[in-house]
Amino acid sequence: MSYIIRPWAPKDLKAVVRLIRELASLHKALDQVKTTPEMLRDDGFREDATFGCLVAEVPPEQRSKEGDTIVGYQFHYLTYCTWDGHILFGEDLYVLPEFRGKGIGSSLLAKAAKIAQSKGCSQIRFISANWNQPATDFYTKLGALNVTVQDHWNLCTVEKEHIQRLVEQAKK
Repeated sequence: MSYIIRPWAPKDLKAVVRLIRELASLHKALDQVKTTPEMLRDDGFREDATFGCLVAEVPPEQRSKEGDTIVGYQFHYLTYCTWDGHILFGEDLYVLPEFRGKGIGSSLLAKAAKIAQSKGCSQIRFISANWNQPATDFYTKLGALNVTVQDHWNLCTVEKEHIQRLVEQAKK
């Protein structure tokens, strides 16, 4: 199987949106996808892009059952750790099921590691669903540590309506 890993281009937007939705569906969370193709285009292709995205592309003769040549993606952005400096956060890593086990996921993560290294990052961080043992095994094989288990960290989020409440409190 031949494939290339490359930074996404505007022509890939429709394919990446399809893969994002497929991943959300796998997590039984399709209804939670609020990003639109326009948001991704505007935030991902401006000069000071909010995020980066890598795609895995196969030649047309190796396309998926549905006819797609973009068969995986890795979505990332830079963040900062007050203890350790620059970090690359991997939001998503997804490969179509029929293309798994062929090195594509490892290649996507390896390319993200090159980006992390070029940006002076000390770590790559990401979240993996606790029910997705194959993903956990994949990341562990590549050297990832489960800090939830190791360091007893909890991941928290403040959603939109609560952000608004915080803003209102800050005005007082």
